[in-house]
Amino acid sequence: MSHTFLPRRLLPLFFAAAAFTGLTAPAKDAEASGYLTARFGGDQGGPMMPNGYSVYFNPGALGGTTGTTITGDLSVVLRYVSYERGTDALSPTPNNRDRLLGDAKYVSANTGKATLTNLLALPFVGVNTDFGTKSLRAGWAAYVPFGGLATWDRTDGTPGAPGSTDGVQRWHNISGQILTVYNTFAFAYVVGDTGLSIGASLSPVIHHVATVRARTADDSDEIEFPNGTLKEGRSYVDASGVNLQATGGVYWQTPRGDVRIGAAYLSQPGFGQTRLRGKLEGRTAGGDVTQDVDFLQTYPDVVRIGAAFRLPGDKIEIRTDGDFVRWNVFERQCLVLRGRDCKVNPDGSPVGGSANQDIVLNVPRNWKNAWGYRLGVGYFLNEKLELSGSLAFTTSAVPVSTIDASTIDSFRLYGNVGVQYKPTKHLGLGAAYTHIYFLEVDTKGRNQFSTLEKPSQSPSADGIYNSQIGFLNLNVAYTF
Repeated sequence: MSHTFLPRRLLPLFFAAAAFTGLTAPAKDAEASGYLTARFGGDQGGPMMPNGYSVYFNPGALGGTTGTTITGDLSVVLRYVSYERGTDALSPTPNNRDRLLGDAKYVSANTGKATLTNLLALPFVGVNTDFGTKSLRAGWAAYVPFGGLATWDRTDGTPGAPGSTDGVQRWHNISGQILTVYNTFAFAYVVGDTGLSIGASLSPVIHHVATVRARTADDSDEIEFPNGTLKEGRSYVDASGVNLQATGGVYWQTPRGDVRIGAAYLSQPGFGQTRLRGKLEGRTAGGDVTQDVDFLQTYPDVVRIGAAFRLPGDKIEIRTDGDFVRWNVFERQCLVLRGRDCKVNPDGSPVGGSANQDIVLNVPRNWKNAWGYRLGVGYFLNEKLELSGSLAFTTSAVPVSTIDASTIDSFRLYGNVGVQYKPTKHLGLGAAYTHIYFLEVDTKGRNQFSTLEKPSQSPSADGIYNSQIGFLNLNVAYTF
């Protein structure tokens, strides 16, 4: 973690403002909007696909599986992001505005282009079985459906401004992670010979958040005091917690399996607001300061529906699926003193006025509901070899008013090609490549962070955002 220093007399004020949940934008698989990152197995994952991925997508689809299958999946992800911060994003204090807007060092340290190039490897592992019965199915899997990791590229920076080597995005994210690890136990019941199965799952969920970002005591992006001493500091937040999530789903297939339909409802992790316990740490020349805090946020619930149709001749299968993600519950990310609540007015000020000291920092999100759609085709050259491809899109959950370097999202376009090969009746191998293109976002002065009242104020995140993701998915399944 990079460090700069604050005068010791300003430490209490600095640490009251220093925490921020600079979480990364998603970085896994063929992502959905916001932090929802799950589409394991490429085109083999979906609510109408009866395989090991059903443990997550639709436990009801386990009713279409037979035998016992162990599934391993690995996505190797290359992510590129850029953020260009212009002079309209500069956020000095009102008293210093005229002086600093003409200060070449201040302007140079806070404007320009920041980039992120990260290579990640992310796994999915699971097992499902029919117990040798006609009606009962069960499965287990571990995976990360929400979150990602990011470390922004360092730069040469501006001489005399050591913090600027962390990039112009540093006021919202230098490096960080948001990981939500599911351990899912799923069950399904096949209703006689109707082709209908009903499933449910329960997931203990492990949450972890860690982030480093730049901060000043007055919530500006000023790098130094008028006397030339350094003003810019650093904060580090680390928090974790455990809660539960549940899913219910239904699935139906014809006797030959040439028509398959599935739908599932995935509840919010924690069934509402998630509270993580952690620490806020800051480092200065005068020493370290640590504070016990809670990190509050609310994840969405999700509805998925899909269908697959095998055309006459059994060579071609059409697949279509979509999801609706209720991101409008994600109103804020809030850091509070241990055990306290986060209640804020529309202008970002705390309910109860300045006497309310429970809130360390509130980050408004006010995300929008999002949805996505995918249309694909599988072509079966023979019983052992399948080629597949799909096109998809998802809408953005993140409004320009609250986008920043930690929550980059936009309307996305997806292209996927894949192959599945079964050298024996027990072994299945798969590979797929997906490219995700994010439409450019230009906030055009509409970002609101610098206009809010404390404790919701931060430097402006206005600017131009671009992102692309390419990933190679490899999977193996063994059935016995």
